Amino acid sequence: MSDSTESNKSAARSAAMAKVWMARRVWRERPVCCCGCGTALPVSENPERQRLFAQGHDGRLHSLLRKVARGEARREDIPLAARANLARIRFIQADQELRKAFANPGQKARRTKPQD
Repeated sequence: MSDSTESNKSAARSAAMAKVWMARRVWRERPVCCCGCGTALPVSENPERQRLFAQGHDGRLHSLLRKVARGEARREDIPLAARANLARIRFIQADQELRKAFANPGQKARRTKPQD
């Protein structure tokens, strides 16, 4: 590959990561419910203990992700707050089908099983 192609790829990757981190910073300053309702959440002193949902709203996101997995809703309908906190939402990490709702269909899998 030429140097210009690699620099274009790294610039695009850098811009994409800047966008993701900006969303995370904004959410950390003013946390809102990850289901997409926009309910403001109290800011926790410990970032690890920060609440992600208003009470009972995790079911709303769960049902939306099931609809995306079935093809009844679009991936763009997933709230930005849920995308920014994907690694912290445990019920998504525990379910392979829900994680697929966040993946781009044309994106190659990064992890592959070792071949025997």
